[in-house]
Amino acid sequence: MVNFKKLTIFLIICSLLFLGSSCKMKSKKEWTTPQRITPPTPVIDLQSAFVQVSENIKPAVVNISATRIEKSRALSFKFRSPFSGDPLEEFFKHFFPPEWETRKSRSVGSGVIIDSRGYVLTNYHVIERAKDVQVTIGDGRERKIYKGVVVGTDPRTDISVIKIEGQNKFPVALLGNSDKIKVGEWAIAIGSPFGLEHTVTVGVISAKRQNVSIENRNYEDLIQTDASINPGNSGGPLINIYGEVMGINVAIFTPTGGFVGVGFAIPINKAKEVLADLIKHGKVVRGYLGIKIQEITQELAKSFNVPESKRGVLVSDVLPGSPGEKGGLKRGDVIIQFNEKDIKEPADLQRATGKTPPGLTVHVKVIRANKEILLRIKLGSASGGEESRESPQEAKISRLGLILQNHSEGVLVVKVEDGSIAQNAGIMEGDIIVEINKQAVRNVSDFEKAVRLSGKNILFFIKRGNAAVYIAVRLE
Repeated sequence: MVNFKKLTIFLIICSLLFLGSSCKMKSKKEWTTPQRITPPTPVIDLQSAFVQVSENIKPAVVNISATRIEKSRALSFKFRSPFSGDPLEEFFKHFFPPEWETRKSRSVGSGVIIDSRGYVLTNYHVIERAKDVQVTIGDGRERKIYKGVVVGTDPRTDISVIKIEGQNKFPVALLGNSDKIKVGEWAIAIGSPFGLEHTVTVGVISAKRQNVSIENRNYEDLIQTDASINPGNSGGPLINIYGEVMGINVAIFTPTGGFVGVGFAIPINKAKEVLADLIKHGKVVRGYLGIKIQEITQELAKSFNVPESKRGVLVSDVLPGSPGEKGGLKRGDVIIQFNEKDIKEPADLQRATGKTPPGLTVHVKVIRANKEILLRIKLGSASGGEESRESPQEAKISRLGLILQNHSEGVLVVKVEDGSIAQNAGIMEGDIIVEINKQAVRNVSDFEKAVRLSGKNILFFIKRGNAAVYIAVRLE
């Protein structure tokens, strides 16, 4: 009986050892021989679409290398004065003046061919001040380098056109209609980031009509995408799943210098608006009113008695001798219509005037002193200028916190206390307060009296450098 029990235990142990060994061998076999996975058909179809779109557009995407000659002034090392801060330093500066030094700098970007004759669409900042432009078509062994000529530039939209020198018939990209894009649609960015050869990244349309300020440039109505856009991608196309160019990649928004999932592109329809002028005239010919404008906040709307249904834009200044002044526009007018089209925000007016040829007489409807007035204004030529948009400031305010001095033009803001209603409203040190509630302020006494009589609502008219701006404050 005992022997039987020992035999039984022995057999159980052997079975367990055999089973464990077989599982181990099976597991090892499965690990060392992975199986090829067959994805669902929709996934394969989507991948094929990306491949086809990329292959179709890549021949029309180019790499652009622009060389600039930059001058800087520096003291000659040979004759640098040893008497820094001494009167003898002036002697050395007189007889051994600073010398001009020149150096070459190079910027790289991308572009897309839009005409078989070799016209390339890119960003203005890619070829800005360029003395020499090279355009590279293709990649790998099929790369060809051509000389490029800058045909036209438009700093306002950050769009430029260059022409490839050559008799070839070049491949072109298909331009789409950016007005039809929807948030969530596929977005494919192609370009030459960091000077690399053609690179394709994929994402989606994250947002539309984004207004941003990047590297001292103000952009309006941009397309936002999470498709990777890095330095060198600027000027390249942002395309949809149908292979149509929907935008021109322009910038990334990043605190680190690298891509963080927020990229922008200029809508292709905005580029189309300036293409003909750039190719024909080398610049964009725009209508011009000669005024400075700003958005109307809730506080400003109350101060000017502007109904919510007719918000419009506020004229903060009218340039002397400008078409706007000649046509009867006045500071404080609220523009609500331009040629029978409603104006809701500054960008609406900028687009409307920019699309209207100079010399044409337009109808501008304004609200002035609670009345609607229709003006006839003959537009001038922008000549590189545009309707200047002033940055609005708004905040809920409880108390003023200003230190002031008399000034020849009004009252100078010497200091703005931290956390004060003035700071929250946007009043800055160096501002000159010219009017309060549309009444002239000539000195500090006028200022104090005007504030005392204002009640809860105060409307400031302020000169800030070369700009002019209204700021509305509500005292609680």
